[in-house]
Amino acid sequence: MKRNENSGFFSIDALFALMLLLLISASFLNVYEGRKKSAELIGASLEAKMIGDKLASAINTVYANGPNFSLNINLPEKIGNYSYRIFFDNNTRQISIENSNWESVKVMVLCKNIKNFELYQENLKKQIRVSWEGTQIMVVN
Repeated sequence: MKRNENSGFFSIDALFALMLLLLISASFLNVYEGRKKSAELIGASLEAKMIGDKLASAINTVYANGPNFSLNINLPEKIGNYSYRIFFDNNTRQISIENSNWESVKVMVLCKNIKNFELYQENLKKQIRVSWEGTQIMVVN
């Protein structure tokens, strides 16, 4: 019986080509998933900045209009799929929006007579009231 010298040659080449194709596809998929997650976090961070700007402008508007003025605003419960919290530090006059998935976003406020506040996901389901109470601006729900 005569044996064909080329038998099995094509199948080993095909196997190597298939392995190479799978390796390249897996690496592209990994890069794609990483960039998709990164883009999602950047989008969430930008949305957090917009929420901070909205709250800061409400505080600045109440401050500019004087003691008999108040505003009610609604803020989203979540940013994308992420829950977040908002807090204010009177020493730095900054509103901070933070979550464990992205870097804290900070927004400056003009006035300094604001009572420190903290808003969690439970608080964000309701309207947020920005108003004067005595000589300080209060942010409550």
